[in-house]
Amino acid sequence: MGTLGYASWSPSGLDIGHLLAARADEIDHRLTRFRDDSEICRLSDSWRPVSADAAAVLGAAAGLQDATSGYFTPLLGVQARAWDQLATGFLAAVPEVTGAAGRVEVAVCALGARARLVDAAVGSVDLGAIAKGYAADQLRDLAVALGASDVLMSLGGSSMAVAGAPATIGLASPWQGRESFGTLQLASGSLSVSADPGTTIHPGRQRSHVLDPATGAPAMTDLSQVVVCGPDGMVCEAFSTAFLAMGLDDALLCDQDHPEFDTIFMTTDGRVLASPGLSVKASPGVQDWLAMQSPQRA
Repeated sequence: MGTLGYASWSPSGLDIGHLLAARADEIDHRLTRFRDDSEICRLSDSWRPVSADAAAVLGAAAGLQDATSGYFTPLLGVQARAWDQLATGFLAAVPEVTGAAGRVEVAVCALGARARLVDAAVGSVDLGAIAKGYAADQLRDLAVALGASDVLMSLGGSSMAVAGAPATIGLASPWQGRESFGTLQLASGSLSVSADPGTTIHPGRQRSHVLDPATGAPAMTDLSQVVVCGPDGMVCEAFSTAFLAMGLDDALLCDQDHPEFDTIFMTTDGRVLASPGLSVKASPGVQDWLAMQSPQRA
């Protein structure tokens, strides 16, 4: 899925790294959009057999699309590749892109799982927004099943899953001029971070790396970073992505309807809003620095 992974567990002598790596490779091969032979890239308008991994993530994606009012969708692969090519210099101008269209259907029976695209372009499926959360959860659960305790799985530093003792997670600052914000104690479950790092603190909205499903272009948002913690990695991933795209006001309203997870919102104008159930500790000097930087407090 185009990312690096990190895993830690106890006891230190438990030799399970090779098994975790093999499982990570298996999930990546099935769900990544960066391999032409992955199950996701081979989906078409005809029913195709898929693995239990692909069926689980594709099936969850449909429900999460509805739960986020469409701000998360698995059908922005074509648009994501176009904007990636623009950012890396392979395209010289903003590509002509449109919003997400169609849907993915999944059927599971005694003979296995199948999936197909309906009114969607081949190559449009991109599960990157939730597949890392799924993989982190799967690897954590595998480690526990193999006898590990105090497990921490981190994929790209933005998708994490823990079991056992609470883990202290470092929170990066999304704002230019400050590298670290502080720490978060994650007692159990999963965590997802969606961010636009290097944000210059300012009022109003900015262009995000997250695409707006309505247009297929980068969303304009007044959030610079969203952290979602909860029992399911895919849910955390979908909502952190959706919240960043929809902006603070709509995200707060949506967040109120989901007591099953806790959230941290960091805004483009330097504010931090966190669920009261979270144990968040700012690094020394951060609050004073924000007070000086924020245009609302100048």
